[in-house]
Amino acid sequence: MLFDLQLEFKKLSISLKRSMEENLLWNQISSNLLLVKYLSVLSTPDTAFIPVFPSWPQNIWIMNSVWFTLESLLMCTCTRITLWNSLLGNKDLDEVLRNWKAGGFPNLEYLYVGSHNITNNSTTILGMNPMELDGMTIQTDDGSKKATIYTGYGSVVMSVTPL
Repeated sequence: MLFDLQLEFKKLSISLKRSMEENLLWNQISSNLLLVKYLSVLSTPDTAFIPVFPSWPQNIWIMNSVWFTLESLLMCTCTRITLWNSLLGNKDLDEVLRNWKAGGFPNLEYLYVGSHNITNNSTTILGMNPMELDGMTIQTDDGSKKATIYTGYGSVVMSVTPL
């Protein structure tokens, strides 16, 4: 009912578990996320429930983001994206960074992905293992933005700055 009033929300925190009622609530909320500045999602690590985002908030923070897929991330229009306990790996992040370099994610200012699937094995990100990427600055193909990449054990952070 609050969304019917077209009120803007500074912060909205939601806890998703496995109940049908919560899934219905999510469906009602998710179509109005443009009215939300900061969305915090706490959820159980249940890959059977994959929330759909017909609209995006300005900022998103997800604690158990095992359900947040590469496809979800590539469609995300948020300025700040924080994904904890993700299933995304090196190959996914390689695709995300290449997409950003080519002009994707036009609103993105900050990206954090924490995942046990980000490793220093033979799978590279932008042709390098994650340790080599730490502290590196990359630039969009058109030269309009640059980003600094920071890596840690099982995490990648990208901080974007316009030129």
